[in-house]
Amino acid sequence: MQRVRRNKNKINQIEEIQMHRHLSKIPIAIFAIAASIAPTVSAEAASLKYQSSVNVQKTNYFHKFVTLPKFNPELGDLTSVKLTLNGEVQGSIKLENTDASPANVTADLAAEVKLLKPDKSILLTTLPTASKSQEFAADDEILDFGGTSGATFNNLSSTETESTVFTSGFDLFKGLGDLFLPVTAEAKSKGTGAGNLAQVFNTFAGAKVEIVYDYVVRIPKKEPKKRVPESQIPLGALVAVGVCTLLKSKYYRLV
Repeated sequence: MQRVRRNKNKINQIEEIQMHRHLSKIPIAIFAIAASIAPTVSAEAASLKYQSSVNVQKTNYFHKFVTLPKFNPELGDLTSVKLTLNGEVQGSIKLENTDASPANVTADLAAEVKLLKPDKSILLTTLPTASKSQEFAADDEILDFGGTSGATFNNLSSTETESTVFTSGFDLFKGLGDLFLPVTAEAKSKGTGAGNLAQVFNTFAGAKVEIVYDYVVRIPKKEPKKRVPESQIPLGALVAVGVCTLLKSKYYRLV
């Protein structure tokens, strides 16, 4: 009898260990099921680029605009905005040394081109400059911007580019419709090197503006097709019933 009882006790101990191991796997199974039905999305990077310009024209001007589309928030989550200003200067320089002695003259054809916010605060500034240097003889008493005491430089041009990147504070750039940004161009041409220097500048300037929107598109992942009809019973209820049934069966086996 004692041997039978010992065997029965060993059987009960083995069943308890097996039940414990089996139950320990239940939370893992529940987690795996829940994860498989949880909504998941994938993020995909994208960008949009737009350009607008102010044609090269006589300086000084202060009431020109570039027109750029705003970023539509429905497209995704905006991560950065890059603005680039390409300022351009064109024109001519006329110089005449009217000193009584020779002079080494330097002249700059330049324009300060600015991109502004609608409130007129500065976003970007460029100063494209075309420079010329030349040694001139003493005044020849003829103001013709030529000969040995003067010169004329036509078809001069130069460009300069500046950029800035915003990673926050996107209110200015987000929304529907267009963004109107002011552009100004002010002549900064000058000549130096002679105490008496006759100089004439024809300064023209323009601007090209580029905006790049970097953003993230969130795309829901497609759920795999189910081979069996979906149950109308909530998953939590099904899991609870399964756990209860398992516990109950193990309980009766032990008893």
